[in-house]
Amino acid sequence: MTRRQVLAWSGGTALALVLGGRVSAADPASLEDFLALSARLVGKKKGALSTQFGESYFSALLSRGLGETLRGLRDGDAEPGLETSMISNWYTGVAETKGGDEVVTYTEALMWEALDFTKPMGWCGGETGYWTDAPEGEA
Repeated sequence: MTRRQVLAWSGGTALALVLGGRVSAADPASLEDFLALSARLVGKKKGALSTQFGESYFSALLSRGLGETLRGLRDGDAEPGLETSMISNWYTGVAETKGGDEVVTYTEALMWEALDFTKPMGWCGGETGYWTDAPEGEA
């Protein structure tokens, strides 16, 4: 296959593959981009974050007009405000939308993993009086 054939193949699909899916600087950031960036920012493996919650956080970000900023972050720009916002969303379970804050999840927010000594209020920890017994492995 010649270079010309490769470039013409399927309207430039080969070029898109060679460039890692980034045909131009104007291609929009996707949910997959958002989830990959989020995983990196919160220190999780790719695929470890909820796609359902990610869709809500991503939509909220787009509603605030931050799609261009997200694209910049994806492409390697430093965007400390957006990074902080994304981390906050995942840890608090609250999405910052154009219309105000919206609770996406309470019990599945990452803060409960970070605060492993406690649990969400209203979440039963076990049988009545469970707190009187020492945790397993402790005396």
